[in-house]
Amino acid sequence: MVARVSGFVVSFCLFAMFSFSVVASGNWQDRVVPVSSSAQNVTLFSIVGSNTVGATLAPALVQAFLEANGFVDVAITPIKGENLQHIEGTWQGEETQFNARVTVEAKGSSTGFKALSVSSADLAASSRPIKSKEVVALSGLGNMESIDNEHIVAIDGLAIIVSPANPITKLSLKTIQDIFAGKITDWSKVGGPSGKINVLARDDKSGTYDTFKRLVLGKAKISSRATRYESNDHLSATVQKDKNAIGFVALPSVRSAKALNVSDGVAKPLSPSVLTVATEDYPLSRRLYFYSAEAGKRKEVVSEFVRFVQSDAGQSVVNQSGYVAQSLFSVPMDNSDDPRLADWNRMNLNIRFQDNTSSLDNKSLNDVKRLADFLAQESNKGRKITLVGFSNPFQDVSQSALSRLRAQNVRWALRDYGVTNKVITLAGNPVSVADPNSPNAERNRRVEVWIK
Repeated sequence: MVARVSGFVVSFCLFAMFSFSVVASGNWQDRVVPVSSSAQNVTLFSIVGSNTVGATLAPALVQAFLEANGFVDVAITPIKGENLQHIEGTWQGEETQFNARVTVEAKGSSTGFKALSVSSADLAASSRPIKSKEVVALSGLGNMESIDNEHIVAIDGLAIIVSPANPITKLSLKTIQDIFAGKITDWSKVGGPSGKINVLARDDKSGTYDTFKRLVLGKAKISSRATRYESNDHLSATVQKDKNAIGFVALPSVRSAKALNVSDGVAKPLSPSVLTVATEDYPLSRRLYFYSAEAGKRKEVVSEFVRFVQSDAGQSVVNQSGYVAQSLFSVPMDNSDDPRLADWNRMNLNIRFQDNTSSLDNKSLNDVKRLADFLAQESNKGRKITLVGFSNPFQDVSQSALSRLRAQNVRWALRDYGVTNKVITLAGNPVSVADPNSPNAERNRRVEVWIK
């Protein structure tokens, strides 16, 4: 169900997805410095890949991680001209002192997977899912599509931006495709004032561009007249000053530009808000990732960092960085198009499934655990949950039965975690968040979570 937010009150219900314990002083020394070593400078781990993840989010997460573990004088130092940052801090134990460094290199998602394949990175940062050829290339590190190797850091909305001076407020995915492919070249063709459209786009190494190709361009090719940018922020600043420009950036880089409402075919236009991005209803929402070797093949400090990223403390950093965190909150909604949900609040997550199956995907496996932990809190033990299942209109056979089955699967998963709250399952009304015939049709196959 796509409903409207009634008012601006958002009740944040945060919790820790994983418990995160501050590492004891001796453990740090034993773990990262050999006992016989007198090393004073230690590289803990390295992150290579996406500019979207690596520019600000990854360094901020590393800084918070080091500080949470007792490092002092932690600082982020950009290395000029190299898209490289050093995050450094000092460990002062009773008998040992050493300087620790984590490096973050941000030159595009594809560079992260290449670095992981030659062991020049411990984590690949990516703003797109791993590609099948990369899964094969990295098979020696484990199943890269499993929950042990793929770590979802945050949710981001790919915003389509124009200058605040541009009167256009919404566009369809098809129109956006035609603009960026060079088929539409004047704003008057889409309801704006006459003027040549200046197309701005990210560079080919960018995961942001890969996402744009997958969700918008499809088989179309970007216009040869498009100006390409390595940086989200640089692109956004250019759009802001040019009333005829249009571009796409990660959500935190919108800044003073104007983000357009976007529709996918027959679905209603949606803006990239915290709720629509968190639920992934917004047509251009996407997941941000770290990929690593499986647990037995990676440094223990990397596992600890990943746990921190998924914890409430780590997700707080995600929120502060301008991305959409995975910590839970509920929103009062106008439920006029489904009276069954009157007086219920919408949770900021949708449970989604692996392609063409009723099996939960990696994010949803964590989301169910997150929801179970939330319901286990003393203040939430008496609250009721309604799970509303949806199918892809006009494509899924026996939509009502399949929708309810998806909701039932989530209820069973919650029961496996010991949830005893009253859980209601419903088949949702046939409301699309994506065109049933578009490449994004899988978004319609979902389970919404409502709470009372």
